[in-house]
Amino acid sequence: MSAESGFDTRYHVSQLAKLDGPDGQLGRFGKVLSENNPILRDMPIYPSNQILGYTGSRETSLPTPQIIDIGDGWDASKAEWDSFSEVISMFKDRIDIPRDALRIQKNKVQKRMLIEDRHKEGFGQGVANHLINGSSVTSPKKFDGFGVRYNTPDATNPINPSSAGQYGVWDGGGTGTDTSSIWLVQWAEDKVCGISPMEDPSMGIRSEDTGLQYTTGENSKTTRTYRTELEWDLGLCVTDYRAVNRIRNIESAISAIDTNLWKYLIQARNSFLGGEPVFMYVSQGIFNHLDILSVDKQNVRYSSDNVWSKPLLMWRDCVIGKCDCISDAETAVAAA
Repeated sequence: MSAESGFDTRYHVSQLAKLDGPDGQLGRFGKVLSENNPILRDMPIYPSNQILGYTGSRETSLPTPQIIDIGDGWDASKAEWDSFSEVISMFKDRIDIPRDALRIQKNKVQKRMLIEDRHKEGFGQGVANHLINGSSVTSPKKFDGFGVRYNTPDATNPINPSSAGQYGVWDGGGTGTDTSSIWLVQWAEDKVCGISPMEDPSMGIRSEDTGLQYTTGENSKTTRTYRTELEWDLGLCVTDYRAVNRIRNIESAISAIDTNLWKYLIQARNSFLGGEPVFMYVSQGIFNHLDILSVDKQNVRYSSDNVWSKPLLMWRDCVIGKCDCISDAETAVAAA
């Protein structure tokens, strides 16, 4: 995968409106996904090099030059690489609305649209939740989310962790079962991105109205229902582990938030490489705390100086997205 720094040149869920089919289903699905889930709105999606997976290489060390005397020879150097693979998971849902229940509605089209939008919103929340909390432990068909890859804080130095800690995981100092995490993500094709099946112009997303179908009702008898099927074939590809930082063990209660949080945020933000924008994702509780700080602090503010060109809560140059998939009731994990 090659790097791209222009945010508007990448494929995003919100671009599905431009790829909309004749029935309007695909564009509406993409709109609901992007409006209610900041992490899905921001994540660029690139075609994989396999049907339901991606195989690539991670750089583990850079080549270094040598200093020589005039006339001396020198050795060749090389970069070191490790191969890795990612899977694409198939998310599916089906919406069945009984024909009789829809027939008695005053505005049948609007009623069906409202029901479908609720399903689509729940679908998006499920995908976003898997991006943060998903695990392949129960099934190899599931990709590992950020929470599995970035779990244990390092007690000494998160930028250069010990063998026990995980890269880019910071300890916010909280304890108990009422903590939360702040996620900083630098989306880019050669860093971290979503992946969809190769040669799929809709980025793995499908919304299909299959019309009237005979289905089995609650009384085990057949009935006719209007059916819509939703699907998203999506994977998470982390090529460069330095492109994600997590500050975990943050006390959710505003009065209990550690004053050292800003020190962790500054160090974590400064650890990113390259010119791609960095996005911040937080829970409801942390978002409230940052919003309160924006009233009288200059480091947290509302600004239109972002890739979306509209007023958004920002810390420094990071757009802050509130995500329901990030819990205020995480169990703290001791630093290793």
